Amino acid sequence: MSAEISTAANSTGNSTIDTLFLGAPADVQGQAGIQLRAFVLNIAVNLSLFTAAILLFFLLKSSAIGRRIYQPKNYLVQDRLRVEAVPTNPITWLRRIFSIRDDELILKCGLDGYFFIRFLRAIIIIFVPLMIIVVTVLLPINYNKGKGNNPRVTPDGERGRWDVAGLDTLSWQNIDPAKTQRYWAHAVCAILVVSWALYRIYVEKVNFIDVRQRFLTSPEHRLKASAKTILVTNIPSEYRSKEALEALYDVFVDNDDRSRLTVWVNRNYKSLRTLVARRGSLRHALEKEELRILRLINKNHRNGHPAASGANQTAEKTYPDLPLLDDEHDMYFMQVRKLLARAFDQDCSEETQLWRNYLKSSTASQLSLIRGKDEDWQPASIFKFWASGEKRRAPKIAWLRSEVARLTIRIDALLTRLDDEELFPKQNSAFIQFDRQMAAHMACSLVSHNKAGRMSPRFLEVAPHEVIWANMGVTSWGRFIRTCIALVLFAGMLLLWSIPTGIFTSLSQLASLSYSLVVPALTRKLAVLVGAPTRSKRELITQDFYFTFLFIELVLLTAVSASVVKIVPLIIDDPVGIPNLLATNIPTSANYFFNYLIVQSLGFSGSILFQYLRILYITLIWPWFTQTPREEAWLQTTIPHQMWGNVYSLFTNFAVIGFIFSVVSPLMLIFISITFSLFWVAYRHNYYYVQRNKVDTHGLLFNNALKQLFAGIYVMEIALIGLFLLVRDVQENVACKSQAIVVIILLILTAAAHFVMERHLRPLYEFLPVTVEDSAVDAERRAFITRDDDFETRPERPEQEKYTSSADAAGSETSPAKTLDGSSAIPEQEKNMSTTAHNARSALTRLRRETTARITEMQIHLPELPNISRRREVADQLSAAIAGYPDELTDLSPDERAAQLKAAFQDPVTREPAPVVWVPQDPAGVSEDALRQARKYGRYLQYSNVGAYLTAKNKCEVTQPAPDTRPDWLLDWVL
Repeated sequence: MSAEISTAANSTGNSTIDTLFLGAPADVQGQAGIQLRAFVLNIAVNLSLFTAAILLFFLLKSSAIGRRIYQPKNYLVQDRLRVEAVPTNPITWLRRIFSIRDDELILKCGLDGYFFIRFLRAIIIIFVPLMIIVVTVLLPINYNKGKGNNPRVTPDGERGRWDVAGLDTLSWQNIDPAKTQRYWAHAVCAILVVSWALYRIYVEKVNFIDVRQRFLTSPEHRLKASAKTILVTNIPSEYRSKEALEALYDVFVDNDDRSRLTVWVNRNYKSLRTLVARRGSLRHALEKEELRILRLINKNHRNGHPAASGANQTAEKTYPDLPLLDDEHDMYFMQVRKLLARAFDQDCSEETQLWRNYLKSSTASQLSLIRGKDEDWQPASIFKFWASGEKRRAPKIAWLRSEVARLTIRIDALLTRLDDEELFPKQNSAFIQFDRQMAAHMACSLVSHNKAGRMSPRFLEVAPHEVIWANMGVTSWGRFIRTCIALVLFAGMLLLWSIPTGIFTSLSQLASLSYSLVVPALTRKLAVLVGAPTRSKRELITQDFYFTFLFIELVLLTAVSASVVKIVPLIIDDPVGIPNLLATNIPTSANYFFNYLIVQSLGFSGSILFQYLRILYITLIWPWFTQTPREEAWLQTTIPHQMWGNVYSLFTNFAVIGFIFSVVSPLMLIFISITFSLFWVAYRHNYYYVQRNKVDTHGLLFNNALKQLFAGIYVMEIALIGLFLLVRDVQENVACKSQAIVVIILLILTAAAHFVMERHLRPLYEFLPVTVEDSAVDAERRAFITRDDDFETRPERPEQEKYTSSADAAGSETSPAKTLDGSSAIPEQEKNMSTTAHNARSALTRLRRETTARITEMQIHLPELPNISRRREVADQLSAAIAGYPDELTDLSPDERAAQLKAAFQDPVTREPAPVVWVPQDPAGVSEDALRQARKYGRYLQYSNVGAYLTAKNKCEVTQPAPDTRPDWLLDWVL
């Protein structure tokens, strides 16, 4: 089989079709015997790029743009996550990078950030000692009096030259057939590599379990709702109720007290979610249209063009307020719709609007509308030429305002019926919160149902903001079918990626880009398709998919220089020939991976620090697009977050390459050690100063990566078995049977150690042991025994409320919406989801009053300062505004905290606040006029121009997050 692969790889006469489907993934075999000159040139080029990136990083990191890119966690995060400024002196900076403590990393980066840096450190600890020993032992043995220095003598006495040159003289294939006893050194080094790797993996796993258990049982973590909550899936219909689940799980609380349990049975809110998404997209379109008109008017205003006649007619005008919504009464609902239609007609025809005085009707966007069956106006489409009905033309801005208000009315009507079984049927999953953390772990570890597959799988440590709500209704059969489809699609990816890689062999950067950008995005889609219930689980599945893809495409197929189409049939026909296949191709592919690691270690690590893509995006690409205040606020306040499935898989793959070539080509150990050392420094800076953690698996990705390292160890052992069996002496006899037997035994012992390690350690990282409960309770009691007393002296909240959601205004702050006769709009027996959602929205309203008042006090309209000074002042105001939001549960009053925890695991779409259309303040006063015009829609259309300004260059400038930002948005990380 290996001969067939080698022949196909080296053939140059293949047709185009053969190249397309059977071509090599990379020109690996063509790089055998790479010359020292080319090798040094590759290092020089990439070292130059690395040096340039580092110099630019040090030059820019303290500038205004550098502050945004290289140290955003110095001012754009909540107080508890803020870090000091990056030292200006390079030596001081490097000293600070090396002195960051583990507890600082865990606090600022989360467990996944800490463990990723720990993973880089673990690989360094594995490979640096091996580099010192193995390189010292094997390089002289491989090079001294090897094939590259001696003539080739056949058994017939003919003399010639060995096909060994360049860096190959330092590798396995350089040993002369007359000196096959030297291969014992390789066997001993293989034992050393495997033994040291297994020992370090075991040490890291034990440390991982210790750190994870201490973190999960810390008082700060035990306070979180996610620490005491489990997600149960595949619930039978007879248990899909709060009462049934409480009766089932009350055995895990003291005295079977069901009041200690909180149950959320999930419902299918797809229709509500669709309306909310539609309203959000229309709100975005309305903000863009308002900004377009505002810019045109202010351009004329600055150029001294007077307003058209009637510009002084924009006097304050009163409009009849739309009544509160009550969907239980059809007549009342029709009244609201009629008032909304009247407001739309006024918006279309009113000549007192300021934009009409500056712009011609042809300048303002117009829409052709058609009245639908539900009496609502919708844009006419050329693709629906058969549609009939009343038609009219109207300003786009008027229709957008009317449509946002109409959707708000529909959404508010649904928010009072969240428990309606017909509208929102129950799903087969539920969140169950216990009174203590250990009860949740016990409930998750024990079998819940007497029938196989029921009420399983169950998930621990589910944070509310990580839930993928669209997957809450996936059944066991649905998950099985989805998994099969995902595996088929993944196999298709492996097949398809071998085609363009075979065509564009020389375009290595294109292949690298597809590996780092396209493939992770696709594998993440596959993880969601499989039915991952949370973003943490999605990252774990993505890690498995992406590592498997890289391992097959980038390592195995590249090493053997064959595509999936050709290699699979050969493996099926001759599975015993796999060692020979690897042994034939792996030694000659080492040079390709030398170049690959040079590019990764110097080029990629430098770009991680310099972040040229973010610089281009922020300074050149983004300004070309229309920036509404919301988009500008997003750009200025969003901090990069790591997609953990991508980065863990990539670096695990690097380590696997190091294991595979550690004995065959020991020079690889030097490159692996340098690669991981440079990335260790780069990522310590990025995770501490730049990136934040939105998804945290609490270290499970680290443990997964350690398990995936065994792939490299197994391939190394299998390849060595084949290599030893292929070694021939001068008489063409098998010369290394004993060494092959030693490695076979080593392979068996490795598999046994792997099995025993996983079997004994797995329960310790999946669940918390009972022995840690008492010490955790004592620590929690000491930490929080006086915490609640602080709330007795909280200042009284201000009464003013700048913006109020229409759903929040539909009733009092403690009761759900009421009908005209004063009765509750929700039947007594159904006061569950609707009441909880309403109370949460009311708590958010009260919290927004305090936050808005606090942020408003900080807002100062800055004068036109020089660019750099102004940029820093605006950034400081943004920083102060973010600091004004609560970021700990203890920042809330007991009532607010109770409302938040009560609704923590309810679909967030049920507490979605009404949107606020955010427009910038401008010299011409257009935004003030827009606020006045929006009043005709009552509380169903809200405008604001607070914290946003139009500069002299017609650009938006913001000094706070959007006014409809949830005031508890920073609390997502502590629930």
